[in-house]
Amino acid sequence: MSRARPTRRLRAALAVLALGLGAGCVLGRLYREPLPPEAELFDATTADGWRLGIIRYRPERPRGLPVLLCHGVFNNGRILDIDAEHSLARWLASRGRDTYLLNLRGTRYSDQPDPQAGRSLRYSADTYVLQDMPAAIEAIRRRTGAPKVDLVGHSMGGHLAYIYVAERPEDVNAVVTLGASAHFHGVGKIERESGRSIARLGTSLGPTVPAPEIAHVFAPLHGEIEGPIERVGRNAQNVSVTTWKRFMATGVDYCSRDVIAQLDLWISQNHMSSADGKVDYTARLRTVRAPVLVIAAKLDKIAPVASVKAGYELLGGPKEFFIAGEENGFRFDYAHGDLVMADRAKLEVWPEILRFFETHTPEGLEVAGGGQSAVAR
Repeated sequence: MSRARPTRRLRAALAVLALGLGAGCVLGRLYREPLPPEAELFDATTADGWRLGIIRYRPERPRGLPVLLCHGVFNNGRILDIDAEHSLARWLASRGRDTYLLNLRGTRYSDQPDPQAGRSLRYSADTYVLQDMPAAIEAIRRRTGAPKVDLVGHSMGGHLAYIYVAERPEDVNAVVTLGASAHFHGVGKIERESGRSIARLGTSLGPTVPAPEIAHVFAPLHGEIEGPIERVGRNAQNVSVTTWKRFMATGVDYCSRDVIAQLDLWISQNHMSSADGKVDYTARLRTVRAPVLVIAAKLDKIAPVASVKAGYELLGGPKEFFIAGEENGFRFDYAHGDLVMADRAKLEVWPEILRFFETHTPEGLEVAGGGQSAVAR
């Protein structure tokens, strides 16, 4: 009886995985940034039994509410903490904010799917909102006694922040979204199809997309040439080759194909919804009363300015919108990843985040100094 042969698609996927593992060893050794000594890594456990890794940067003199940072798709919390010079988390902590990085389920610092341990391979963005974010916020409350948190979300993390503040407003004081659309009519065909191709390649190996291995296949080329990922992810004037390589080695992570399917649904129907399509999350933005700062990147092809502003216009509470680009006094126009890893983000973007949180700090709480923007308005 003959043994069944692997399909051509599976053989190609296995070859990519093998190459990625080998290249990943090199990329990791040369560019991966370990957590610094001042970082505290602790666990939060979700109601459905997943362990989440939370990274804390504790300020010397804490002021204001704690801040929770939420990463995007194919990333972990380290995209917001690449190294000492490119870390929104450390920057906020240095200015008095008790800062926490959430690592969603299935990423490097948290539990991986394991059906035998009761951790299902099937989870969506709904799961992040219903399970992971409440667990992280409750863990922060236990450590600080704070009644609420300020929330920052980059890319998909911004989508999750929008959904969370609409569904559980009692947990959140103020929100900042970075490069997060609520409508998707402006997403380009090339960007959409590139994402789908990566997802198809990854899911041929199973229900989890091995984004690190796929990224590591091209490790020697990251930042050296303008490939499709570089074209949509960064403006080379803002993000150096070394920083981009560190991001690829440190901040790229696994993702459930069910999450990808849900994001694809959002793009096809032009609004955020539950995975089954029954709940229109974008429509619920009209109910949001928390203060929200919406930041768009001028050159963003993943979350174009018009798509980001469409979500801003729906918000029902105090809100601000601005574009990261030359028109607001920035040295260069920003792309999607630049908002969290540009060399000048700490001078041009992050002060806006701190200023907004300070402006909307609850009465009776002290705030950190130095939050005024360095950018001409």
